[in-house]
Amino acid sequence: MNQKLRVIYVSPEISPFAKSGQMADVASSLPKYLSSLGMEVSLFMPKYRKPEIESLPMEPVMRDLLVPVGGKKAKANVFRSELGKHDIYFIDNPIYFWRDNVYGIGEGDYLDNDERFTFFNRAVLEFLLKTKTNVDIIHCNSWPTALIPVFLKTHYSQKSLFKKVATVLTIHNIAYQGEFPPETLSLTGLNWNYFNPKQLSFNGKFNFLKAGLIFSDVLNTVSAAYKREIQTAKHGFGLEEILKKRKDVFFSIRNGLDYEIWNPETDPYIVTNYSPSNLKAKRKCKIDLIKEFGLSLSSKTPLMGIVSYLSSQKGFDILLEAADEIMKMNVGLIVLGKGDEKYENRFLDLHKKYPRKIAVKFEINPALAHKVIAGADIFLSPSLYEPCGLNQLRSFKYGTVPVVRATGGLGETVKSFSRGTLDGNGFVFKKFSSRELLKAVKKALEYYGEPELWQTIMKAGLQENFSWESAAKKYARLYQNALEMKRGG
Repeated sequence: MNQKLRVIYVSPEISPFAKSGQMADVASSLPKYLSSLGMEVSLFMPKYRKPEIESLPMEPVMRDLLVPVGGKKAKANVFRSELGKHDIYFIDNPIYFWRDNVYGIGEGDYLDNDERFTFFNRAVLEFLLKTKTNVDIIHCNSWPTALIPVFLKTHYSQKSLFKKVATVLTIHNIAYQGEFPPETLSLTGLNWNYFNPKQLSFNGKFNFLKAGLIFSDVLNTVSAAYKREIQTAKHGFGLEEILKKRKDVFFSIRNGLDYEIWNPETDPYIVTNYSPSNLKAKRKCKIDLIKEFGLSLSSKTPLMGIVSYLSSQKGFDILLEAADEIMKMNVGLIVLGKGDEKYENRFLDLHKKYPRKIAVKFEINPALAHKVIAGADIFLSPSLYEPCGLNQLRSFKYGTVPVVRATGGLGETVKSFSRGTLDGNGFVFKKFSSRELLKAVKKALEYYGEPELWQTIMKAGLQENFSWESAAKKYARLYQNALEMKRGG
């Protein structure tokens, strides 16, 4: 039945066109693997002011599509391009999307994000309606797309085209919910009767993600551990009770890795390619990385790498607390990423304190991300919470040993190495504290000093397989479940 499935995949960000986090990587990879299973997949995203989008060959497929937003009708132009085997549609309205960033600048979100994404959600549905596109599944991602299930069960509930359409909503990070003032409801054109605690209101605000959790046919998240965690008060960010109530339609599918992009044997971004049978060449990648970031380190000195959005979620509070002690261990550290100004400033201070051993670049740079993961000996991810994590999976493929905190997908994929059994593919600590992080780093460096054991750990990671192929098959089953629930099967 997969061959008959017509999937509309809607995301606020898709790599390489717009990216703030790992959702963008998932949105660019999963549809490719769904297509390989015989599904017909079309992607939808806003047309932001991005050079990666502007340089893309695309054709206009609809001009001046009228989209209801509050008491007015805003115009959308829809463009189509090709991304591998599937089409990608860009919803264009310069007032909403002709901006350099997806959600906002620095620490502040755009003040009209409620209007921007209300428009985007309705524009997708209006386009499908006007083009009479037959659809089986609309797969929504995070709060910026979470009003689609709401609109389908309200404004569009009598449209025959949508009667049998099932919605799937993926929770990539429950901390980001899209909370807005009650007045935002007027943008949706919905009756104020919907603004109640059982439906759209949450703590007196209009919560987009909560709305999606209630109105979607099926919910899922990106690792089994994260699914368990977000049903607790500690990690549910207030939405845990809703998830518990919907447990019969709440699933988890761990994110996969696109090995066509992340493969040291073919990677175009690294100075030399290497394979599990030729790991000596990885040393050249390390030397190149040290040079790229301007460090004064010997290639024999252990080098730790970080590629991340710089925020409290990623565990940088305990890392910064432990930094001086880590620097006493004769180790180098490279930090690539951007984020909260507070963390950028503190890493900059560390670089000034240890200019020969710590280097930082505050940018989202795919080419440099490949260099860091290939050239580092150790990949560091001390997250406070982590829905899935992709960098530890990439590290395995590149023979880079992860040191992580046991949370969400990190604890699910990284297993601590044991000298006794020679099992394990990295180093894991449980308690969120600088002391526990230091212990894990110290243990990793201890084994780094024993080359044969280190090779054993590297090879354990290299043997892991987290391909999207198996995850895509699980999504195929999830879509079938959603259709059966929707259609009463």
